[in-house]
Amino acid sequence: MGALTLEERRRVFLARQQKIREDVARLSAPLASPPRHPLRRPPRAVLKAAMIVVLLAVGGLAYHVVEFHIPASIAEALPRLEQAPSKGHP
Repeated sequence: MGALTLEERRRVFLARQQKIREDVARLSAPLASPPRHPLRRPPRAVLKAAMIVVLLAVGGLAYHVVEFHIPASIAEALPRLEQAPSKGHP
């Protein structure tokens, strides 16, 4: 049981060959897609670009309003720690 006759093996082989031909034909067929308008951008892309412009403008405005000054050294950027007076000394 389980052994195929010569005729059955031939039919299985031919069925596989036919399936392969159909798959190749299906994969090599050109896809039909609607024509796109290259000059028209999707609304999401325009919205993203507008958000980037607004964020850059707000950042530039905040930079000038706050007058951010970059410290000359790391020591200037660190907070100064002053010692509290001890209880024994006035």
